[in-house]
Formats: sequence, C-alpha cells, structure tokens
Amino acid sequence: MGAASERRALLLEADDDYNPFLTIDINEYLIEEFPTLTAKHRQSVWHLCQNDEEFDYDSIHDQIDDKVYEYAETNPDVVLFDPSDIDDDYDDDDEDEDEDEDDDTVEALVCVDIEEYLQDNYEDMEENEIPYLIELITYKFDYSSVYEQIDQIVSNYNDGQYDDELEEISEEETTK
Repeated sequence: MGAASERRALLLEADDDYNPFLTIDINEYLIEEFPTLTAKHRQSVWHLCQNDEEFDYDSIHDQIDDKVYEYAETNPDVVLFDPSDIDDDYDDDDEDEDEDEDDDTVEALVCVDIEEYLQDNYEDMEENEIPYLIELITYKFDYSSVYEQIDQIVSNYNDGQYDDELEEISEEETTK
C-alpha cells in the first residue's frame, strides 16, 4: 500500500458510515433468479464468477464513470483529468494476486472498491468529494449488467462448459 493509500485509510478508519464498496450477493441473486439451482450449484457459479479472470467489470466501471461526470456537472469545483493521461501499462493487481491464495473460505460476493477506482481514475478529484460520489454511485448503480454476466455463467455452467475447470478445482481441493 502506497503512502497516499495509507493516509486515506487512516483518515477514514474512524468513520462508521464510510463504505466505498458495491457488493452483489450472488447466492441471493441465484436463489431469486434460478430457484432450481441447489446450494452446490450456486456455490459453483459464484466460484466461477469470482475466479473468472475475464469477468467484465467494464460495465460497472462505466456506470461509476457516469456518476462521476453527473456529479461533476453539478459541482464546478470538480476538475477531471484527461483520460488519455492514464498509464494503461501499469497494473498493480499483480501485487495482490497471491494475498488470498491460502484462504479456504468461500465468499458469495463480488466486490468493487469504488473509492480505489475513483482515486485511480480521477486523480484531480478532491478527497472530500469521494464519500458523496460513493453514496451517489451506490444509490444510482444499475446491477443489470452484472446480473446478465451471472446469468451467462449459469447458462454456460448448465451447458457443461465449465466441467473441465470444475474437475480441476475439485482435484486441487482433494489433494490439500
């Protein structure tokens, strides 16, 4: 964690209302939309969602961007930088890949750290604007594209497209 991230964490650590995450309970979604799936099937689907390196977060990021621009239109103090200034070659996700490797618990949630996304993509945004934007994005966010991806994964799962992948995961778990 960089110095700026550490300062932000310390600043917001004591704020009980601070919650910059959008979370989707895949298990509950599957229960509502696919009631015939068993608990084991639902667990397999959310595991596939969590481990899908190609899971498309772009639609989520696009919606966050829309809320940033919507907020910027109402607040003349917001200065957004030129998106062409983003260094696409830098990827700090490589540092975090092995962090949860030994964690045996299975989470049924897919999370997006809105604060981190805003800070990474809107460098000129004032720190005091971020909590408002997080609240706005959380309130206005459209989950339909995420649900469409979950639906597609469930459909692919039902069609047997992940059988080989699930067998490998099962074999890895039995050898632990």
